[in-house]
Order: sequence, then structure tokens, then C-alpha cells
Amino acid sequence: MKKIIILLLLLTLTSCSLIFPSRVLKRSGVFKSKGELKVVKSDREEQKILFLGMRHIGRKEFYDDVAKKIDSLQKLEYVVFYENVKDTKDVDFLTAKNSAMKLRKLFGYSPEKHLDTATNIIAGKIKYRGKYKLINQPKYSALKADYLTATWSDVGLTELITEFEKKYSEIKLDSCDFKTDLKNRDYKCKKAKRKLAKNFKKEFISDYRDKHLANKIIESKKNKILVVYGAAHYYGLWWQFQDLDKSISTKK
Repeated sequence: MKKIIILLLLLTLTSCSLIFPSRVLKRSGVFKSKGELKVVKSDREEQKILFLGMRHIGRKEFYDDVAKKIDSLQKLEYVVFYENVKDTKDVDFLTAKNSAMKLRKLFGYSPEKHLDTATNIIAGKIKYRGKYKLINQPKYSALKADYLTATWSDVGLTELITEFEKKYSEIKLDSCDFKTDLKNRDYKCKKAKRKLAKNFKKEFISDYRDKHLANKIIESKKNKILVVYGAAHYYGLWWQFQDLDKSISTKK
């Protein structure tokens, strides 16, 4: 099953973004041509942590620059901590598929790809007609990440769904959900309540994953860490470090 990873930008789109998509995309950094490195402050002796903000759709020039930065820093012995909301091999196929359908139930589309490159439609609803050619984020291997040393520092989709249902309520699938293929772009089944989608986005796509990443960094004994994560998570990390370990901190 293809990876399921949510782009915070796409889940926070407002009605205004449907009218002015280029303006919203520019503000969110999608049109940038270079990746931005930020320092994560650590008081631990000899530990250096850098944060490279990722965009899940963007220009080829941006990803080329990201690949160069990752490659160069790995040669300086930095270990990549990367994001990817994927289920591990211990989650069976049917469970993983149900989790993907529940995610679609929440948001009304299946975000396996953020951008349909054939139609230039983003998140299944926004038609992009801007001057830049956009592509989906390449795999980390194409971005020069060395899987022999890199660390997956994210959470599985089924874990996110399970924890959400424990706190709120079960996301109930109906016959329409089971009949509609996950690859079908035209989702017409009944969506979950908007408030549930909002809670899932804030508390689990953002906060839960930020806390998980912060703990991964805190527990790591690596002296050089390069965090390659969605750019919005940089500020989420700051809040988590305030609660978990103030010896490590991003600059809010």
C-alpha cells in the first residue's frame, strides 16, 4: 500500500484558498527554490541538531537543493531523522486499508498524492494555474537520504487513527466507503463531522507527531542530527521541548 502522509497545508485550506490558490501556496512556501536549514539548540555537550523544512509539493529546484544539503550534511556525519506517516510491517493489509479509508472519511479525499500532476489539481479540489511547475515530494532515497543510517522518526497512520478513536469516537465506515476504491478521485460518501477532522488535524497530525519526534531527538545518542520534516513542525517542536526537555529547543 502506498505511503499515506498528510500535508498540513492541504488540510488547513480555507474557502479563500480555493479562490486565490497561488497566493496561499506562495505564503506557505511552496514556490521556494531552496530549502532552509534552521538550528535546534542543544545544551548537550558536542550535540548538533539541524532542521531542514520539507514541502510535500514544490518546485524541482527546491528538491534538488534539499538533496544537495542532505548529501553534504551526511558526508559530515549527520544522521537524517525523516518523516513519513506509514504503517509498519506488523500492521496487516486490511487494517492499514481501513485506516486509510477512515482518514478519507475525515477529510473527504485520499491524500496518497498531494498533487495530481496530470490535472494540476491539489488535494483533489484546487486547480493550480501558476507559473511554476510543481511536483510531489520525491522519495527520500531520491533526496539522497541514506537509509542505512537514516532514522524513521514518525508515527504510523493506524496508530494515529487508533489513538484518535480512543479519545473521541470510532470513525465508522459505511457500505459506500467500502465500495469506493481509495484511488477513486470522486469521493461522494458521507464525511465525518467537520469538528472531528479539525481535532484530528490539530491534536494528532500536528501535536502527537511533534511530541513523538521530540522524544526521538531527546532519546537519541547521535551527536549530529538532521531533522527532515514538514516546515510547520519546527514550531511545534519548540512547544514540545518546553514540556519534555528544555536543554533542547528550537527558536520560537
